Amino acid sequence: MLFSSITFLGFFLPIVFILYWLSPSRIYKNMLLFFSSLLFYAWGEPKFVFLMLFSILLNYIAGLKISHAADEKRRKMVLAFSVFVNLTILFIFKYLGFSITIIDIFLNTIHIKPLNTINMILPIGISFYTFQEISYLVDVYRKPELAQKNFLNLGLYISFFPQLIAGPIVRYHDINLQIENRSESLEKVSKGFQKFIIGLSKKVIIANNLAVVCDSIYNADFYSYGAAAAWIASISYSLQIYYDFSGYSDMAIGLAKLFGFELKENFNYPYCSSSITEFWKRWHISLTDFFRDYVYIPLGGNRISKKRTIINRYIVFFLTGLWHGAAVNFILWGLLHGTAMIFERISGISDKVKNLKVKSCNIIKITYRFLVLATINFLWLIFRNDTEQSIKLLLKMFGLNFRSFTNSGYQEVVKMDLLWFYVDTKFFIILALAVLFAFPWWKRVNLPQKYLFPVYLSKLIITIILLIVCFAFLANNTYNPFIYFRF
Repeated sequence: MLFSSITFLGFFLPIVFILYWLSPSRIYKNMLLFFSSLLFYAWGEPKFVFLMLFSILLNYIAGLKISHAADEKRRKMVLAFSVFVNLTILFIFKYLGFSITIIDIFLNTIHIKPLNTINMILPIGISFYTFQEISYLVDVYRKPELAQKNFLNLGLYISFFPQLIAGPIVRYHDINLQIENRSESLEKVSKGFQKFIIGLSKKVIIANNLAVVCDSIYNADFYSYGAAAAWIASISYSLQIYYDFSGYSDMAIGLAKLFGFELKENFNYPYCSSSITEFWKRWHISLTDFFRDYVYIPLGGNRISKKRTIINRYIVFFLTGLWHGAAVNFILWGLLHGTAMIFERISGISDKVKNLKVKSCNIIKITYRFLVLATINFLWLIFRNDTEQSIKLLLKMFGLNFRSFTNSGYQEVVKMDLLWFYVDTKFFIILALAVLFAFPWWKRVNLPQKYLFPVYLSKLIITIILLIVCFAFLANNTYNPFIYFRF
């Protein structure tokens, strides 16, 4: 069930919200949220809800075993085994087919009959809730008193529907106290609805409309469009994936507020970044923090040696790419981001540019920031497309012909740039809004106290208008894909 669907907005959310506020006690509220979350998940994945219940039971037992272990060695063994089981489940559903394909390529080179390819259906949200389960186990290992003795409460933590399918990845120690001791208020509800509607607008008004143009161009015959259309598609995708994913994160955070939960922000205007390192402090923050705390730091982080630091970073970014998808292009995307970050660290170029004090050096800062954005944009090409297609698109963006770089000697001519077949005035308005709101320029405006009420009233009116516009788009059967379902 999509947040940006009539079913969710018109039926599921209002019913759950009303029943929640009518529930007399915390235990009934938590029971309602747990069973509602299972229903939410079963709506799109009815058979995989049993996998989730098995997963909850597995980690419930593992947490108790870790907390009751007689000594450190036994606790560590139980932790290692339970994490292994969680990752094995993730591997079977997400990476087994990819692994067999890689093995088949190797077997083919040595003339051995390949294995039978296995195509597994990927359970929605499995990457997110698996990481939450690992977070729970590690937190219990570090502090045994955190072990959840109530199956219902642990089930709610793992299956909580606002962040179940697309994050943010909520770590257990950040939310465990809220499960039994949280407060609801009209102020939270007001802020929650506002946050939700902002996220819904990002998704429905901006991301969906950019997706129409981007997908139309990339799905067209490669030689039917030219450089201008390739640039439009590339920029559109960079903005689409930001507004799509950050929109869903905003909706998740807003929904959680409706039920008294406080979740951490997952995006902080990543396209404001002045370096790749800063980009990863602003983009998908919960994933970055997870890999930092549960992989990078345990590996030694940057405390050992320069060589080990580089290796640790490559491990983290290899896993980051692999987490996003079982394909070579995702791994390459992650490793290239890691390479860019390592280059920044070794050369110190981003710090040098940032520390330039002379006003005449502002052009250097602007140029470097532009190069950072261009790098991120080009890497999104690899993220979305396979490796060969990405190279072809990148060359096309600069007016170069991919065929010229092959041995075929065949020159394919672009027949016609059909840019205006794909775009219209509405698209350019949406694109302008997407660029405008990718930067928090309004935060620099400091208004006197007397303007606070008019501003609050204006925000309320704008929020209502945005909600009406979103419903209009959805009622009109607007193209409504969701990028992060595949992860």
